[in-house]
Amino acid sequence: ALIGLPGSGKSTLGPLLGEALQAPFLDVDKVLEQSSGSTPRQWVEDLDWETFRSAESVVLASLHRNLEMSESLVLGCGGGIVEAAENRLILEKWQCVWLDAADEILVDRTCDSDRPDHPGISPRDVPRVLRAQREKWYRQLGGEAVDTSNLNPEEVLAIIMKRWGI
Repeated sequence: ALIGLPGSGKSTLGPLLGEALQAPFLDVDKVLEQSSGSTPRQWVEDLDWETFRSAESVVLASLHRNLEMSESLVLGCGGGIVEAAENRLILEKWQCVWLDAADEILVDRTCDSDRPDHPGISPRDVPRVLRAQREKWYRQLGGEAVDTSNLNPEEVLAIIMKRWGI
């Protein structure tokens, strides 16, 4: 399971890691979008963050429950999935990789995206604020972060494979 702040590279790296491990890649937000017909931004704008996070938790639990023990899957998780205790309990059963990057790079990577807004937080401050809230859980689940700031996806993949001894 790939975890980390928005813009850290989860959606970019996921398909590459899946290919390297000969495992399918699923993005939790994309699964939610396909099943509901609404993007994360639409969920948050039409309802609220809490409802979106609840739906995200349902998707994670369903994917985890339906995965056979012998199956492999690379999962791209929304940045805030670690905020819910029940999600952390599920992710503890997965091999998690924490991807991160410098704040200014995260801002640059997400400035033109369709990600939901965080009311009351300046876009330039979002990485700092979210990191302060979530870093302890990223570290707990994924250990030391892989800093994607100045690496291309193939270099990040090589670091992960080396960590895993593959």
